[in-house]
Amino acid sequence: MASEFEDSLFIKSIEKGFAITELFESAENELSLSEISKLTGYGISGTQRLLYTLEKLGYIEKNQRTKKYTPGIKTLKLGFTYNRLGRIKKASFDIIRDMSSSVEESFFLLAFNNTNLINIVQSPSKKSCSKIIAPGTPFDLIYSSAGRSVLSHLPAMNAVALVFSSHKNTYTKKTKTDPKLILKEIETAYAKGFSIIDGETDLGMISIGSAILDKDGLPIAALEMNASREEWKWMKQREKFGAKLEKAAKQIAKNLS
Repeated sequence: MASEFEDSLFIKSIEKGFAITELFESAENELSLSEISKLTGYGISGTQRLLYTLEKLGYIEKNQRTKKYTPGIKTLKLGFTYNRLGRIKKASFDIIRDMSSSVEESFFLLAFNNTNLINIVQSPSKKSCSKIIAPGTPFDLIYSSAGRSVLSHLPAMNAVALVFSSHKNTYTKKTKTDPKLILKEIETAYAKGFSIIDGETDLGMISIGSAILDKDGLPIAALEMNASREEWKWMKQREKFGAKLEKAAKQIAKNLS
């Protein structure tokens, strides 16, 4: 299985490892060492080393009785994660479109996975101040409203550990760096169902975020709206929209169930 890539940065051993895991996309049963070697075109000894490495990393599992191979838990998790993101996007599409149209601000759909909050969809505002943020861009758990809302739904010990272990940045004069103050904001987010960040990363911007929960009440994603602080200067206006955002997050969770 020759590579079409020949540049100096390309690592062929990684390509070979992926080629082996991809065999299981169409395989209905376990595959033996000789079958994998034949299907990939790699020599027996090289295939054996690749399989040993993939097994140690958790991407391939070896049946000790048959001595054949199946996808490992990490390979299955990758497929599950991709499928889950697709489901979240589908469940959110109409809701994000409608909210973006109603207030003409930037909205983000963010996926959460243990400690990471990643942008998967943006519905940008047509306003000149709107920033385009690429899919896959991480959002700060501590300094994004979506992140604080997500943290508010984690087990308390997990949230505290993440807050105290995270790097604290001073973006503006309004940025909170004291972990106790940040935890207080997280408690408020839990009580309200949404979080508001006012000028902590940009003095001219506010953000409002609400977590999307699974059937066990744990966060799997979040919605966030970013807007000009000048246009959203009234707390009553922010609170009212925060309640709408929480309702939207709950509807997405319902769509997923």
